[in-house]
Amino acid sequence: MVKNLVNSISYQQTIIHLLTGVSIALILGLTACEKKQSANPSVIPVDTSHQQVSDNTVRVGVLIIDSVDSVKQRYQPLLNYLSGVINRPFSLVPVTQESQFIEVAQGNLHFTTNNPLAAVQIRRLYDTEFLLTHSRPQVGTKFGGLIIVRSDSNIYKLKDLQGKKAACVAFQTAAAGCTFQIYHLLEHGIDPFVDFSSFVENKSQDKIVLDVVNGKIDVGFIRTCQLENMVKQGLLENLEQLRILDSAKDEFFYTHTTQLYPEWPIAAVKGTDPQLVAAVTDALLNIPANHPALAAAKIEKFLPAEDYGSLDKLIETLRLKSWDANRDPFRNSGNRQQGVGSRE
Repeated sequence: MVKNLVNSISYQQTIIHLLTGVSIALILGLTACEKKQSANPSVIPVDTSHQQVSDNTVRVGVLIIDSVDSVKQRYQPLLNYLSGVINRPFSLVPVTQESQFIEVAQGNLHFTTNNPLAAVQIRRLYDTEFLLTHSRPQVGTKFGGLIIVRSDSNIYKLKDLQGKKAACVAFQTAAAGCTFQIYHLLEHGIDPFVDFSSFVENKSQDKIVLDVVNGKIDVGFIRTCQLENMVKQGLLENLEQLRILDSAKDEFFYTHTTQLYPEWPIAAVKGTDPQLVAAVTDALLNIPANHPALAAAKIEKFLPAEDYGSLDKLIETLRLKSWDANRDPFRNSGNRQQGVGSRE
């Protein structure tokens, strides 16, 4: 079904260019797309010369989901635990969908934890090493995406999305906040960049949900457990305010629209001291089950890294950032050309 939508790609690129200032190619090989790639900026080469910072601090990049304060509340206790076990200072570096690529490329980080789509894109571009996968209470190492509408809307099926206003987190690098749902819709014959009346980025999943509730948009893309967390925090009155479209019929704890994918990984940046990598991996694998740092991060435990091949497939099928990285012998040399829709 994705192949059947190839004729819409030119219009799709025009729409995204107007919305975001960048072009994006979502689906299979058009000659026009290939020509556009040659005009894009090169991938930033990995610079490992700054990895050994003078104060011996270990820098950990953590992707911002809603706010810097939220990231610090969730992950600083975990870094405090690592500092105590390894006897080195750990510094939390909040990163955005855009800056995570730059921070890794410039050698400013030792470790990262971020959504699996961006993590796999960074691995494809800069050879990071996946060490562990987050395992969360009740769901383990999997998660998925939701397509939500107001419960009183006239949208009941995917086909009803024609002409609606929608928002997601980031077209190129957000996982369950965008690209999982785009892939799902394309598989069902719906091109959101053509079939929606508007499709915009919104960095906050909280705001996406509230914009749907308040009628500012018709459709929102969010991750599993987002709604439940907002109810717990008092940001959402109840789950009955919203409807989840095309919910999967499986035994997963949370209702979801898309297929399930592996959770956030923890990765070591290329050039990080192997002894430090081993120490961090061991410390996280053996963190006590009742440690408050786990509760703060909403993680049950850490497990050896899952297989992230399903994300590689998604990236290559939709031609997202890094889609051609594994084909290019000049990767990381500074000479290869970035895939369509670069944010760097």
